[in-house]
Amino acid sequence: MASVHLDTSRDTTDAEKKIELRWRHLREHLADLGTDKATLDVLEEAIGQGDSRAYGDHGQALYASEGRLLGAHTLAETPRQDRASLLPIPDVLPLAVDRGRSVPYVLVALDRIHAKVFAYTAQPAAKPTVEMENEGYDLQDMESQGRVHPGQRGDAGGRRADTNISQELWKENTAQVAEMVRQAVRKVDAAAIIVGGDDEAIAYLRDNLGPRQLTIPIKVVAGGRGGADAEERLHEAAEECLHELIREEHAQAFSDYQRKLAHDQAVRGTESVLPMLSEARVETLLLGSDRINEPELWGSYHSPVLVDTSPRNLDDPNAGFKAPASALMLRAAVMSDAGFTELPQTEQSAPPEEDVHPVEACATLRFPK
Repeated sequence: MASVHLDTSRDTTDAEKKIELRWRHLREHLADLGTDKATLDVLEEAIGQGDSRAYGDHGQALYASEGRLLGAHTLAETPRQDRASLLPIPDVLPLAVDRGRSVPYVLVALDRIHAKVFAYTAQPAAKPTVEMENEGYDLQDMESQGRVHPGQRGDAGGRRADTNISQELWKENTAQVAEMVRQAVRKVDAAAIIVGGDDEAIAYLRDNLGPRQLTIPIKVVAGGRGGADAEERLHEAAEECLHELIREEHAQAFSDYQRKLAHDQAVRGTESVLPMLSEARVETLLLGSDRINEPELWGSYHSPVLVDTSPRNLDDPNAGFKAPASALMLRAAVMSDAGFTELPQTEQSAPPEEDVHPVEACATLRFPK
């Protein structure tokens, strides 16, 4: 299996040339490893194609074997380094980490009359999966339709009555928006709703999307309605909000691991994790994303859950192979139906100038040791 992780960003006028040069270097490396020409050609054809975005920072993860493209994925973030390998198994840590840093969400730009609703899946894409717009009623609309009568406007110059009527209209408008949001959430199975715009309209929207309606978090950010600049600020604020949500998710997973470690329901360190993986006892595997000085381990051709520091401990020492630690550990986790999450950045290993193995492992267990 040839695995390629490549920066395919198109953020400069000479981006295509840069991608070509980066790929040429990886192609030569794969050829030196013994990759057949048909596989190299199918990878080259896939570079920059498929779901790859037309602009901005992103990358690609590609997997091919015997002249067949077996997987092509757009990475939301550029890989830390361009990388290619030829192994008996796919090398998937960059893709797994990238997917763990993306969540499906709904974004709402809202004022008291107008709204835009966008929905995005966890898969990187140039355009939202859903884009809807709503134009609600204002006081003039109600007057033109005869829904506001002269007698309603006789109190204190009509100001108090106008305020009450306007509030009812805003509530009615946000009820319509709430239904659009619910549809968008269902469409992408959103994990969060991010809203920017008028504070009072957002409050009404919250009421319409209460816990009986939706249980996912609603986050309020800067930006919203009011022109292209406000909408651009909203999208920028949404990106930062998503990063914070993901950091919180990783921190929560690590907190759960620490709690279980204190009760013998978790293990720390690669050598402690390996036998738990081989016995299919891992509930969630936690790995760091830094691959500098990553060690190699031994895996089995016959038993995908087996992984060890030596071929002697496999089911058949003569049917073992070496591969990067993360590739073998993720393979074992997948084949035993375990979960995966990235270690929080604060918990990952020391700087590369220190002589350590940055890819460390932890795991929570299905039952105590």
